[in-house]
Amino acid sequence: MQLADRIVHVRVAGRSAEMNLAALNLSSDATDSQIKTAVVHSLDLPANALADHVIVRTSQAIIVRPEAIYG
Repeated sequence: MQLADRIVHVRVAGRSAEMNLAALNLSSDATDSQIKTAVVHSLDLPANALADHVIVRTSQAIIVRPEAIYG
């Protein structure tokens, strides 16, 4: 899998979406902030919609998800 084809999986407001980095006009070395900004614009969300989300990078995908709170 080429890095530009890397999937970004997003979980926000009870829904999921998938897109690739190229569709977001991002490179594989995009920062967390750049990823969040691109996703917010792509999904037409309020600017702070992903403020409490974390970015998890795996060899297969980049996952944008709410922070897990345990306890």
